[in-house]
Amino acid sequence: MFKKSLIAVLFSFIMAIVLGTSAFAVNNGEVLKADVTTEMTPEIASALLEVESTNAKIHTEIDKAVAKSEKMHTKFLEQQAKQTDPAKQAKLKADYDKKYEKLIADLKTKAEKMTLKGIEKAEKAGLVVEIEFVEVSFPKGPESIDPILVVGW
Repeated sequence: MFKKSLIAVLFSFIMAIVLGTSAFAVNNGEVLKADVTTEMTPEIASALLEVESTNAKIHTEIDKAVAKSEKMHTKFLEQQAKQTDPAKQAKLKADYDKKYEKLIADLKTKAEKMTLKGIEKAEKAGLVVEIEFVEVSFPKGPESIDPILVVGW
């Protein structure tokens, strides 16, 4: 008798859970609509184009730096393979590290200047923007570079 009532209670509980959870997922049919064309002024449209242009320039600089660093890395590996003297290998590595760090520092400085200039123009036009760090793969490891991300207007 106890088994039958326990099974009945358990079955009722399972049915209540299965049927009850669908009530929480009911869609009321309300869709949020935003018409970007009516909300966007010509100033905002030109500012968005300016931000896109700035980001494209930053990505071009990133691509140049990646290509240059890959070339430097390949040359370094070739020179290091030719050297058997540990002192000369250490000097090659120190020179390579110095050139690599300068390349990355120059890229970050250039990208930061472009980003800050772009942010200033975008904020004057009424855009809400922020700096978005992206990971860029270099031969020695990833580096964070900062293009502009438009949050809203």
